[in-house]
Amino acid sequence: MNPFELKRDENTLTVVLGGDLTAILVLALKPELQKLLGEGVVDLIFDLGAATVIDSTGIGFLVASHNSLKKMNGTMRVVQVSEDIMRLLQSMRLDKRLNVASR
Repeated sequence: MNPFELKRDENTLTVVLGGDLTAILVLALKPELQKLLGEGVVDLIFDLGAATVIDSTGIGFLVASHNSLKKMNGTMRVVQVSEDIMRLLQSMRLDKRLNVASR
């Protein structure tokens, strides 16, 4: 499977990950996301259904994406999160800030 798939519907972008949210994936995803945010995307959904691991770069990327969208009066959700990733985000108190929903 591809590392990620981008699905755009007007001003909403869904990022479906094909695996874990790690530094390698962030390097590929970040420029694509920046381009689309510059083209008017203001609602972002990260689908982590295929992810079992998220590293510090992945967490930082989610927080930075949230902050960028907040400045644009946009919204961000993180959906289909595994129990392990949910526990990690809860321990960092990011589950509510990032609007996270488990599987």
